[in-house]
Amino acid sequence: MTLAFPRLATAARWLHSTRAALALPLAALSMVATSAALAAPWTLSGSLGTHDPDIYKTSATWWIFETTDNGGIGVKFSSDGHAWTQGQPIFSGGLSWWKSYIPANKTAQVWAPGCGEWGSLGYCYYAVSSFGSQKSAIGLTTSAGGIAAGKWVDQGAVVSSQAGDTFNAIDPALAKTVGGSPYLVYGSFWNGIFIRPVSSTTLKPSGNPTNIARDTVNGIENGFVISHATNGTTWYYLFASKNACCQGANSTYRIVVGRSSAITGPYVDKAGVAMMSGGGTVLASSGSRFKGPGGQSLLADGSVIAWHAYDAQNNGAPVLFINNVTWGSDGWPQAVW
Repeated sequence: MTLAFPRLATAARWLHSTRAALALPLAALSMVATSAALAAPWTLSGSLGTHDPDIYKTSATWWIFETTDNGGIGVKFSSDGHAWTQGQPIFSGGLSWWKSYIPANKTAQVWAPGCGEWGSLGYCYYAVSSFGSQKSAIGLTTSAGGIAAGKWVDQGAVVSSQAGDTFNAIDPALAKTVGGSPYLVYGSFWNGIFIRPVSSTTLKPSGNPTNIARDTVNGIENGFVISHATNGTTWYYLFASKNACCQGANSTYRIVVGRSSAITGPYVDKAGVAMMSGGGTVLASSGSRFKGPGGQSLLADGSVIAWHAYDAQNNGAPVLFINNVTWGSDGWPQAVW
């Protein structure tokens, strides 16, 4: 299908405005709840400008990995998940092989990283591409000794796409079965989101992809899969972003979810609509000030979710939000704002 809303088609414009977002009043991030029944997002401070925030927690540190317009893999850190400091990016100067995928005037444009630790190994998947293009690649870098060790070594491209493929190789995220087998989730628009087994040793693809979500009307991307048990039953939950990102206050992004008894699907939403047929129960959509929530990620236990939204009162700057996830007795996560 034709890409209806080019991925990050105007990202540079909004990422350049994130500096202004750092001056947001602390109370501003608690203004978005649409109902008194919903808990307001956490109060945050510090470096809050972000796009596609990937949240991860080690024993002593909270991490956010993020999209940059031309600065490598963006990194933030926090001791408590509330006060955030901008860290040193990974591969800030870019890698030579990225030049085949990113715009000619860029050296280190990186999108939507998915990072964490696999045993003692730090890892970061990330995407390199250009606006509205299927010529994309998902790269992998690893750090012996974990994230904090900072010993990042390029492992090259692990998935790539080109014009005419059924998928776009961006928006990577690692998932795992309850038995510990790792999978890579990825994809944006076209035929949507895919999942693929990866080696537990190298974290590189070791099997064929399965298409798990598609929306030919609105588009779907940014898949993120976790497992969660309710009343003794374990389900896999696919969180995703639909509609248009990266248009500042005009963004129509929204966060949706579906679930399955198997990591490879089929996933359905709370109403029973298949996510391969456009399904997805909405967890967050635009409010009066903050627009287009999306680019979401969660802690592996499903307790905390992070996302970005665009501040209509601050030139559409993308801002970091974090909130607890409340799970209903029916086993479904409840709206996050």
